[in-house]
Amino acid sequence: MNQKDGSTTNPSLLKRVAEWADHPAWCDFCTSYDPLIHSWCRGYGLDGSALEDLCQEIWIKLADRMRTYQYDPGRTFRGWLRKFCHSRTVDLLRKRRAEFVRFLADQPAHALELLLAFDPTGSEEDEQPESRCSLLLRQAKQVQHAVEQGVEPRTWQAFWRIAVDGCSIRETADDIGMSYAAVFAAHKRVGRMLRAEGRRRLAQRYSEGGDAISSDNS
Repeated sequence: MNQKDGSTTNPSLLKRVAEWADHPAWCDFCTSYDPLIHSWCRGYGLDGSALEDLCQEIWIKLADRMRTYQYDPGRTFRGWLRKFCHSRTVDLLRKRRAEFVRFLADQPAHALELLLAFDPTGSEEDEQPESRCSLLLRQAKQVQHAVEQGVEPRTWQAFWRIAVDGCSIRETADDIGMSYAAVFAAHKRVGRMLRAEGRRRLAQRYSEGGDAISSDNS
């Protein structure tokens, strides 16, 4: 049987990997299914370290799950594995979406990365990953733009120098001619505004599109 691409299920191999100490079995198992897992995860728009972190997390959870997995000849293992990967991916992307809301004020330069989350108004079948990511990237920019337009230029500059450029409050105050207290207040104010705007837009997306994702409990 050809197990190199995961296209053919080997029931005996699935039984063997229930034992963590069976290293040859796990080598065959990883060789067969790791390319599929990477391909499926990449389909959500992830790449680089984010992709590798997710795949590693999936393998860790899969190793534990395979200890009690019972193969059903009437259902493909590949189909089960894909649902398992989807569930774990959704968990991660939802976590990232929450992190975006919490940390947007502190890390606006990285907000676009944190926004690489699953779009609840779309689906894998009717929307390409590139389209979902493009939408989310635009929304990240819109959050920053909306807040920037609602404050004085120097207020935004003070926030940006601290949160993005990594300057201290004292350095920022000296550079742009504001008092220490004013810079401190500007940084806190813009941070609150970014968090509020991020929450508002996420809530609006869900009220308009609904949460179409249901996490698989496999």
